[in-house]
Amino acid sequence: MSVIQTIRQNTRKNTATVTEIERFGDGMRRITTHIEHPLAGWTPGQAIGVMVDPDGDGLRDRWRHYTVRHHDAATGTLQLVVVDRDDSSPAGRWMSGLDVDSTFTFMGPGGNPKLTPGASHYVFVGDRTSVASIGSMVDALSGATPTIDVVIATPDPANADLGTVEQTPVRWLAAESADEVRSATLDALPDRVPADARAYVTGELEMMREVRSELTRRGLSKRSIGCHAHWTPSRRGM
Repeated sequence: MSVIQTIRQNTRKNTATVTEIERFGDGMRRITTHIEHPLAGWTPGQAIGVMVDPDGDGLRDRWRHYTVRHHDAATGTLQLVVVDRDDSSPAGRWMSGLDVDSTFTFMGPGGNPKLTPGASHYVFVGDRTSVASIGSMVDALSGATPTIDVVIATPDPANADLGTVEQTPVRWLAAESADEVRSATLDALPDRVPADARAYVTGELEMMREVRSELTRRGLSKRSIGCHAHWTPSRRGM
């Protein structure tokens, strides 16, 4: 079952009003909004389902899921961090039409992975579509005592930015295509991973699968690895 289907089954519609749009880092867009209803039960790592095209032909054209980068229930703030697009896809048209005071409909939160606290070590692996997911989970660990490895593949590492509240070392890798992302992240995995660590792998589908398999070969149990695919060249509307 897709994240969108899970969100549609478990939550009501909500409305977001855009308060700020900022382009930053390696081709990213930060969308800050004020939402009508707080996100009940949101856990860092989870996504919302955004209606990008109400008139779209089918579920994959009408909806996209985006990980919540930040949510403050007290102020009604919800922030998304997405790869900036201006193409003719449903997501590209939606982003091109956004401006301050624009509104959009969404449902959520829902889906996995979601952060499980309490481990002594965390490994986060992804590409630039993972910045919101990894950033929100790293922020949630701020002030705690675990050690953290962060590996992210992106086309322009020199301008990449995770934007966490505390300075977090990130191993930024130069990679753009799906094949480059898979190869780079596999090569950059930490040599040693404690058996009681937790790992979160998000981003390109085949990279996610291969990194998950490699981490299990290095001693992590499948239950300690949270995964979610954001994209792959052969599919749309993930």
